[in-house]
Amino acid sequence: MTWYREWFGEEYLELYAHRDEHEARRQVAFFRERFGNVDGVILDLACGTGRHLTELNGEGFAAAGCDLSFTLLRTGIDEYGPLPVVRADMRSLPFCSNSFGGLVNFFTSFGYFATEEENLDVVREMARVLRPGGVFLFDYLNVDRELDKLVEREALETPRGRVQIERWFDPRDRSFNKRITIGQKRFLERVRGYDLNEISTMFNSSGLSIDQAFGDFEGAPFDAASPRLILVGSRTR
Repeated sequence: MTWYREWFGEEYLELYAHRDEHEARRQVAFFRERFGNVDGVILDLACGTGRHLTELNGEGFAAAGCDLSFTLLRTGIDEYGPLPVVRADMRSLPFCSNSFGGLVNFFTSFGYFATEEENLDVVREMARVLRPGGVFLFDYLNVDRELDKLVEREALETPRGRVQIERWFDPRDRSFNKRITIGQKRFLERVRGYDLNEISTMFNSSGLSIDQAFGDFEGAPFDAASPRLILVGSRTR
């Protein structure tokens, strides 16, 4: 079974419990600062439990979400109440073309797949479901920063016990890998590291125009030392 079908469950939720509603509120505020009111429904692509989706709807946007993990979607509904969500694979979204006025993709929910074509399929689907002129926010890792700050081994304490984390970069496929051991269970995270030029090429070829690149959710310009790569733009064709 592929890593992303195994990992996004209860153990994932515990390890990333610090990713909370306060963080989601600030990131949704950043989206509003960039775009103001959006005409049409916003898609939260890879919405997880729906914390950003809940904030978007709470701020007066019309928003819907999708995610592959039934566990994350079910947890979000239990926590936040009924949510406009669907279980879906981001390589083949179950939405009509030109359905959305906006799209958000938070917390490095990209680069998960084994081939370049599959990751490009995600970008093509983003463009397909956006209407012409529809806006997007894409929140991704910064390859240079991740390589510079890579912590190879780490131990954490969680309610489930001690968690051992091993990290490495594989130059063969330019992937960032994380092995998480919790008790007798072992999981993997794998994300392909794309730099700004590579992402720009993928987006432009799919009809998505990048207007600005930020390095954090405070609005700092992107550079090699930025903690994040945050892109905002729109569908041009």
